[in-house]
Amino acid sequence: MIWLSWRLQRFESMLVAAALALAAVALVPLGLHIASAYNSGVSGCLVHGGPACGETIDSFRHRFEHAGLIIPWLNFLPGLIGVLFAAPLVLDFEHGTFRFAWTQSVPRGRWLAVRLAVMCAAALIATFALTVLMTWFRGPLDRVNGRMEPDVFDFEGIVPYAYTLFALGLALAIGVIMRRVVVAGGIALLVYFTLRVGLQTWGRKDYFAPVRKVWPAGTSGPGNLDHAWNITSGPRDATGHPIPVMHIYNFAVYQPASRFWAMQGIEAAIFGGLALLLFALAAWWVRKRVA
Repeated sequence: MIWLSWRLQRFESMLVAAALALAAVALVPLGLHIASAYNSGVSGCLVHGGPACGETIDSFRHRFEHAGLIIPWLNFLPGLIGVLFAAPLVLDFEHGTFRFAWTQSVPRGRWLAVRLAVMCAAALIATFALTVLMTWFRGPLDRVNGRMEPDVFDFEGIVPYAYTLFALGLALAIGVIMRRVVVAGGIALLVYFTLRVGLQTWGRKDYFAPVRKVWPAGTSGPGNLDHAWNITSGPRDATGHPIPVMHIYNFAVYQPASRFWAMQGIEAAIFGGLALLLFALAAWWVRKRVA
């Protein structure tokens, strides 16, 4: 049963592998270049400091802060991985071939459990490969800028796995109910991307109350602000209100880097919890409503 389940998703596995290979082709050469530039002086500055280190680090940051123009597009990849690995099971329901499997002395529950386990394992392995690639690519930049900014936070830690499982569960739940693989995949990708962008834009910054700091211009600001998620910043008066030129203070609203794993846990719980509900809905529908 496990071997059959794997054979049924070979084509989708090849598509996902091709997408990951294309991402690697785009990112590995640039990642090697970033690592070389980092090792040529930035790494020593971060460890030992020095009179010219501020300029060296700023130059590195400005040189590579927009590196990897493909990265925003890779936000679709966890969703695409989930939808592709859900497709073979949805096709079984669209074509009615699930009935043949149920007549081969395989209980409906066992058949569904094995199919779900194989597709989830494949999706998580693919997501692991994506996460490893992105964590390696971003390594030098993370040591300079931190991991809290969008398009960094979204590819490291545990949230990519939750994104993938959510997309897989969503495509599966829609697919077993509607029995149309193209419709299910399209709706799942649309909902996935809408929720991802919505939480990233409006929800994530309020998982914890952001830190608000005001300090006089020309003085040292909060420690480790470079590694934080800087939500708002700019010149203000002493109360934090915008001003044109006089009595300038610096102002920042940010999520500290120390909250990375706590915020990862919250977002992973949101998407992982939704995925579990969707898997449960799909399983209930198959066991109780499909004949």
